[in-house]
Amino acid sequence: MAAAISDALAQDGWRVEAAETLALGRERLAACNPRIVVVDLGLPDGNGIAFVQEAARRPDIGIIVVSGRAEEVDRIVGLEVGADDYLTKPFSLREMVARIRALCRRLDSVASLARPATVPPQHNAWDIVGLRLEPTRQRIVAPDGREIRLTGGEATLLHLLLEAPENLADRASISERALGRRLLPEQRGVDQLASMLRQKLRESSAGQVTVAAVRGRGYRLAW
Repeated sequence: MAAAISDALAQDGWRVEAAETLALGRERLAACNPRIVVVDLGLPDGNGIAFVQEAARRPDIGIIVVSGRAEEVDRIVGLEVGADDYLTKPFSLREMVARIRALCRRLDSVASLARPATVPPQHNAWDIVGLRLEPTRQRIVAPDGREIRLTGGEATLLHLLLEAPENLADRASISERALGRRLLPEQRGVDQLASMLRQKLRESSAGQVTVAAVRGRGYRLAW
């Protein structure tokens, strides 16, 4: 699988560094400055989830998890620990390449939020009921000083909600901006992303800040 993915990405113009084990992956992560990391959870020498958590400490890296586990709980765990996307085997290599391109667009969107020409300095952070929300830095700072890291998608969604009128963003805009793809009726990516951000906000604010679903419209940041 690693060889097939590497070949497909190389043909698409990407520079690829492959690692067959968790130990080698850690070496490559330390030595390189990857744009995207694709992690197979079924590594021979350890749990891929641990590697996802390590890679997620670097907010400039996009993380795609690949796994044979199709259950919703496994996808949620992968996203909760820092993955930006989750692909269940079997999948087409064309879909993998498309998702990597979409994730790069999303990372570029998050990075552009931090540029002074795009976002005035006063809009780089928001203070709400003791929480400091910093989507451009992909983090939430709790009242006790704890730092909660956000994935690229979560940071983009948070920024959309903070900037939107009434703090409400429609599902189509969330899908296009935060997930990098057009909204389709059967896809649950927007709901999963909102759920992940909701959990981090509620845990860091003792339940005072949340992402609320608004029927027929989208999601609202509420406190």
